[in-house]
Amino acid sequence: MMKRIVVIGAGHMGTAIILGLLQKHCADLCVVDPSESRRNILNERHGLKVAKSPENIGDDDIVVLAIPPQTFSTFAKGAYLRSDRTGLVISVMAGVTTATISNLLATNQVIRAIPNTPSEIFQGMTVFCASSSTNAKNLAIAEDVLQSFGKTLRVMDESLIDHATALCGGGPAFVAYFANAMQDFAMQSGFNHTDAALMVGQVLRGTADLLDVTGKSATQICNEVMTPQGTTERGIFHFMENNLELIVRSGLAKSSARSRELGQFFNVKTRGQHARPK
Repeated sequence: MMKRIVVIGAGHMGTAIILGLLQKHCADLCVVDPSESRRNILNERHGLKVAKSPENIGDDDIVVLAIPPQTFSTFAKGAYLRSDRTGLVISVMAGVTTATISNLLATNQVIRAIPNTPSEIFQGMTVFCASSSTNAKNLAIAEDVLQSFGKTLRVMDESLIDHATALCGGGPAFVAYFANAMQDFAMQSGFNHTDAALMVGQVLRGTADLLDVTGKSATQICNEVMTPQGTTERGIFHFMENNLELIVRSGLAKSSARSRELGQFFNVKTRGQHARPK
């Protein structure tokens, strides 16, 4: 039986995790969020009693930190978790390393994970790594929790988490940004908003399924659609002439770099020495 899970933070990502856990019929779920409006929403829609601040967190409780990284220093100073606890801490904070979390919370059972917002509909993609001291039992618990709202990928090299933050964490926004441009084109061409959303949504959904089901590469699918001297080829050539691929890679690199910057706000050398994020 899974232990009590305490989710701290009920923003977009925290709520997605909460909904996934509810779908998994998690019997012992505690949620904490300082926002009265978010507490009321979770109570009205899902019957959850949400606490304003973390209280009485047990040594064996599974703690999910779904708070902004800029607020982690304040949380750590609150000393809500006892030193040398055996319970698992799962962090979904961008940029904050397992070493930082271990030092500031005085625990060595830490999972650093980057899920994304499709977790809200149980279609999430979570990339995670474990601190070197995380035991096999807690690792299995972490995988069970994270798989409750989508697919998971464990990496051994923690530096990859910053890149996954850009690719998976930010990915839905980047895809939606491109989708918005496609919808705008459709509406400017004469389609109404509903029809534009239908077409673009199905194109994205169908393409994702095509990649998944057939195992074809993105390049292969692109080439199969590009008839020589045809309509798609002309559009792709225009993208290539304007370095769209380079722009996309550059944007992902900027996002990844920002993840590393967020982690630099914290001093991991000595517990109790907290650098305040700016």
